[in-house]
Amino acid sequence: MKKTFEYIVVGSGPGGAPVALELAKAGKQVLVLERGAYHKKFLGFPLGARLSERFFCFNRSKEGVILERGLTVGGSSMIYQGNVFDPPEFLIKKMGLDFRQEAEDLKKEIGVKTLPAHFYNRLSNGGKRLMAAAEELGMPFLEQEKFVNPDKCKPGCDWCMMGCPHDAKWTTRRLIEDGLNHYKQTFTLMVSSPVERILFNPQGNRATGVVLKNGQQIMGENIILAAGGIGSAGILIRSGVDKAGKRFFMDPMTILFGISKYDDGGAWGEQTFTHAIESFAETEGFMIGNSAAFGTWLVMCGTRIDSAARTLFKAPFVKRGMGLFVKLAEDDKGEIYPNERTSKPMTENDIRRMQKGIDIASELMVKAGVMPSSISTLKWAGGHPGGTIEMGKLVNRSFQSDMDNLYVCDASVFPVSPGSPPSLSVMAMSRLLSKFLLGKVTPEERYV
Repeated sequence: MKKTFEYIVVGSGPGGAPVALELAKAGKQVLVLERGAYHKKFLGFPLGARLSERFFCFNRSKEGVILERGLTVGGSSMIYQGNVFDPPEFLIKKMGLDFRQEAEDLKKEIGVKTLPAHFYNRLSNGGKRLMAAAEELGMPFLEQEKFVNPDKCKPGCDWCMMGCPHDAKWTTRRLIEDGLNHYKQTFTLMVSSPVERILFNPQGNRATGVVLKNGQQIMGENIILAAGGIGSAGILIRSGVDKAGKRFFMDPMTILFGISKYDDGGAWGEQTFTHAIESFAETEGFMIGNSAAFGTWLVMCGTRIDSAARTLFKAPFVKRGMGLFVKLAEDDKGEIYPNERTSKPMTENDIRRMQKGIDIASELMVKAGVMPSSISTLKWAGGHPGGTIEMGKLVNRSFQSDMDNLYVCDASVFPVSPGSPPSLSVMAMSRLLSKFLLGKVTPEERYV
């Protein structure tokens, strides 16, 4: 490809799609490079697993931590649960950059909603008992905002994390398709195009393009890395920036599954993560969310031998099954390697806090009618990789690296884990970056 683009955006997920579309709307020549394929058919269970790297179940750190990472047009938004969390105040302060207005604008444009009760109180009373038990224990479940249109969503489906088969979940694929359909003169997408490294000028102080893994060179006046907390770091490391990827967080979860003693006491056919207990987010750095029966049982049987051994035999009782998960904002110990494999050890502090969350979740399940002996766990699985290209160290508050035409805009720039789904924050950052690049806002106007 001999054409020189004004902007090459690496990644089509929450970090890449918003900035790419806004630049194309403004008449800039934009190329979006997506590592994954354009999966359009057979979304949902079971073939939707191919949207995740190594089918999710087999993508692990060297310590065995399970990592979920979307490799498809739309990136990880295609496999997220669709939960919406505003940018946390502590994250804004730590970054020194305010993108809350962009977050509010996006929520209005997308039409964020909570799901009606028939998505989580459908066929049994398990969800009701969990919520009542949490209320009694003084840690109430809170309704969760979703990137999901309840008019399109099919109750009982719950395959959000395998690519929504009903087109009910909003993803950044819609922004990519907007660019392809309405800005054909300025918006170009290349799929199945993994980037190997960045090209620099002879002086090494300016990016000039990228090299794909097949050796193809593509020239660009500006490069925006938005390949995620693992992908962006890997590209920089392979490009000679060896300071990248020396820290790493990913919001690990422990998933719990148990069998209710009541015939009507399970969570069969319910939607996952419609509610969460956020009471411990500030003090201990974890939240607890609800999880539907079948999906929880399936994940626990299909990811680790030890959890499968404790869970598989419960198949005849799965309709009485109840699930919870504990999501932890862990310490930033970890590393990304040049081949994008990872190391993610857990610290003593991580282990202590996770165990506290497990104990609370177990107590809650028992109070809601789950038989204590039936509770099994799947530890250390997560899907929010970040912190690998920290803002304030490897990029400035304009998302610029040491080179003024090389930018990074995804969760890799987070200095701390938000401890909650980061998609809205990343999309808001991407929208703000487009304003910086188009001169609509100066970075100094958003410094805090």
